[in-house]
Amino acid sequence: MSAAWAMVRHRFASFAGTFVAVFLGVAVVAGSATLYLSSRPQAPARYDQAPVLVTPPAPGTGDLRDRRSWTSAQASGLADRLSMIEGVTAAVPDPWFYVQRLESGRPLGDAQASLIDGHAWSSVALGGYRLTSGRAPAKAGEVVIGTATPPDAATRTSAANAGLDGSPTGVRADTAVTEATAGRVFEDAAGGAMAGITVEDSAAGKVTVGGEKVALLTSAGPVKWLVTGTVDGPGFYVTDREAAGRASGVQVIGLTVSGDPERVAEAARAVLGPDGVVRAGAERDALEPGSVTRIRWIGAQLLIALVTLGAFATVFVVSSTCALSAAQRRRELGLLRAVGATPGQVRRMMHAETALIALLAGVLGAPAGMAAAPLLAGPMVRTGLEPAGFSVTWQPAALAGAIVLGLVVSLAGVTAAARRASRIPPLDALREAAADPRPMTPARWVVGPLCGVAGGALLASMPALPLEMRSTAGLGAAMLLLSAAALLSPVLIVPLVRVVARPWRRTATGMLVREGTLTGVRRVASTAAPVLATVGLTVLLAGTVATIEVAAGIDETAKYPEGIVMVPDGTPGLSAAAVTAQGAEPELVTRILMTVGDATASGYATGRGDALVLDRFSAEKLGAAAGDTVAVRFVDGAETELPVGAVADETTLPSVMVREHDPDAMTGMLVLDKTPVATPGTRVLPIHDFVMEEIDEEGQLVDLFLLALIGLTAGYTAIAVGNTLLMATAARRGEFRALRLAGAGTGQVLRVVTAEAVLAVAVGAILGGLVAGISLAGVRAALEDEIGRDIALVLPWAATAGVTALCAALAVAAAAFPLLRGARDSPAGAS
Repeated sequence: MSAAWAMVRHRFASFAGTFVAVFLGVAVVAGSATLYLSSRPQAPARYDQAPVLVTPPAPGTGDLRDRRSWTSAQASGLADRLSMIEGVTAAVPDPWFYVQRLESGRPLGDAQASLIDGHAWSSVALGGYRLTSGRAPAKAGEVVIGTATPPDAATRTSAANAGLDGSPTGVRADTAVTEATAGRVFEDAAGGAMAGITVEDSAAGKVTVGGEKVALLTSAGPVKWLVTGTVDGPGFYVTDREAAGRASGVQVIGLTVSGDPERVAEAARAVLGPDGVVRAGAERDALEPGSVTRIRWIGAQLLIALVTLGAFATVFVVSSTCALSAAQRRRELGLLRAVGATPGQVRRMMHAETALIALLAGVLGAPAGMAAAPLLAGPMVRTGLEPAGFSVTWQPAALAGAIVLGLVVSLAGVTAAARRASRIPPLDALREAAADPRPMTPARWVVGPLCGVAGGALLASMPALPLEMRSTAGLGAAMLLLSAAALLSPVLIVPLVRVVARPWRRTATGMLVREGTLTGVRRVASTAAPVLATVGLTVLLAGTVATIEVAAGIDETAKYPEGIVMVPDGTPGLSAAAVTAQGAEPELVTRILMTVGDATASGYATGRGDALVLDRFSAEKLGAAAGDTVAVRFVDGAETELPVGAVADETTLPSVMVREHDPDAMTGMLVLDKTPVATPGTRVLPIHDFVMEEIDEEGQLVDLFLLALIGLTAGYTAIAVGNTLLMATAARRGEFRALRLAGAGTGQVLRVVTAEAVLAVAVGAILGGLVAGISLAGVRAALEDEIGRDIALVLPWAATAGVTALCAALAVAAAAFPLLRGARDSPAGAS
């Protein structure tokens, strides 16, 4: 350890690449882990005064969308039983339904949040909300409007603008505000009597309590309800009876308690048995709205990808840096072997050196990453990767974990280099040669061709593979071919350099660049390999995504007849009134759970026709065919048995059943064959434009992921390239002194070094682009076979040029810096 410490202390510049790689990796891991651990589910604010919540038993499918419901009668019966428990002050069922405010015929607020904005009046007790003006609703057609938007339901303005939250393009995000600007409530001085009090609220607009009817949109269509009062919470509150009729079952019963909530929860479990799930404490957070959970999930995928890529890239850069360092220290390590150092001592010394660098980089990088995490909270909310109200909290586990992970991946990266270094013979202390000894190791000769053969075979076999596997097989073949090119780069570089440098072979600079590159194949390969991988991945990933988007647009457009479609505009779906106004029958979409024996299948079903039709996947999962009987559970908790009329492409149910059991069901889109009738919450556009909008919405999220992943990869590549050339150029000072002694000026030597760096980057970019282009052509061919149509091959020229230019700029800077720094050295020092 003392030898390792002395080496690190006196030759820290040799370990700069390892330090920077580990620092960046630990910072990425610490920051990402802090963001991930800070983003935890939270129970909705409307249950703040209900420390114990009861939900129906889970259906056992593992899909969060398959939450079961009680019927209204079942929920009332269970609430009566729960209210008898000692310590329970109230047991309140909480049915919710879709409602959205209209202003000048335009829906306000967030489409997805509005799905749960309608509530029964009795549920205000669960959030501790109070009547701030007017009176409670007493009959159908009356409503109390909330004047606040809690953090958990705050509208996702930027996500809606970017189309990343699953809501239709065109949401009026400009009308969305948060609790801080929710509005002003002027209470009646007479003690709550209705006296024309004006309320201004973000979701409710301007209404007058006590006489004005507010225009709202429900799943059935537009309605006008009399505003009887306001509460200091969010949402729209109607009578319990009307809420029960509009809601698709009851999913939550809230308990307000006096005393110990845990004791009440235990008593509730004993009373309910298998009829319900009792949640207290942190278990309540499982009731976070699905739209918010989806946002957290999307953000989590990006953070997990960043952590994984950061760890692997750190291993790669550390391994590359340590391998080059060991090659440059060959005489030094040979001298240690000559004076009696054993192979084990050499390995332990290199591991100790790397461990010291990793600990230092980790101790500095982890706090830096955690300090940067709060700066990313706002952008993540704006891009729809975290819900509104998200904030970063102190996470000591992220700090410690990132440091430990940095140490582990650094030791993993140095293992191969340390093993090779320990095999250096003592006689190497007496040798010095400019040519690289054996740039191709036996492992490269074995693994490289194997990867190439496997990748080529996979591309060749793609026409025989099932259609659904071809795109995946194409990506796998590309990864194998890129790995083969990186492993065989020392062999491929020689002929490629000869071809690229041929036009300048007769000039002095060209000759020096050509021969210096061919002599230092290991150095060039260490520079070109990361460029090859990064350019190849950029071309492959960005090109595949762009090509798939083109194919998806062609394929989806072909599913519809030529014409126009009516789609939601700022709403989660088309209301029944909007569809019937066009002279069409609503095709309501609902979610069902189907059972045959012990087999279950869940999914969406469309209300159409007068019989149950199963999609092929569900029929196979259930083992059901036409004529069999299937048990169906609807979203409102009701169950029935239906005969299977047929097996087709999608699941359909009798329309009357969907209306009866899912009052909140809406139509997704409507193909029009005549002049449309304007209705609230709808818009009309050509089918092709609609399809491309849908693809663009998903593509924006994919592009965001690509930007993050390619950016991080390019950053690590820049580190690897810069560190390789910095170390290599510093080790060639004797060679440069000899050139100046022979009459070359500093400018001439600088041109040679710069040309070598650019040549190495160009070689890597050419190899990566060629391999990725071949693989991308295979992916396109697979997609063409899959959809039966010609597809244009999309090459990401801008992204490829940007990544290559970044690598070239850093390569030139890293190669020139040691030369300029040592420009004052006397050429007499050359030996």
